[in-house]
Amino acid sequence: MQFLGILSRWTTGVVMAFGLAACGPVIETRYDYTPPSQQGGMQCLSQCQEGQNQCTRNAEAERSECRYREDQRVRDENARAQENYEYELDQYLYEKRRAEKARERFFRVNGTYEGAPGLPERPDAPYERTASYYQCEDIGSQCVGQFNMCYSSCGGQVRERQVCVANCDQ
Repeated sequence: MQFLGILSRWTTGVVMAFGLAACGPVIETRYDYTPPSQQGGMQCLSQCQEGQNQCTRNAEAERSECRYREDQRVRDENARAQENYEYELDQYLYEKRRAEKARERFFRVNGTYEGAPGLPERPDAPYERTASYYQCEDIGSQCVGQFNMCYSSCGGQVRERQVCVANCDQ
């Protein structure tokens, strides 16, 4: 019983910690761009922009494929869980019928159910799993870094700054 109290306090502490963490400031990285001064640098930048556009298109396609695979994984997992449940339910119903017959025989012989075999426990229905796309969200994050390196190599300047966008201390 003491273990349950400790577990309850620990769980409450973890939930509170996550709640407080969610209230912290949300920081984003922003970039300030200064174009190159020479004409050739501007032509170079158009190639950087085309490279970034291609990178973004590829990343979006990969992200879509990742989400599709996650959806498929969850569908397969839910289908397997449902099949297992149906099998376990069939086994339960079979064992329950056998136990009920055994209890009836026991009652006829002894006149009471005391000491009779117990009934099996019904299996729990499976819970519906949902897709989690967290592993798909970082796909394409390298595009900004590649663009910034290209921009700098063309003679432009890139300045990085951190900006609070939510839950900021005023």
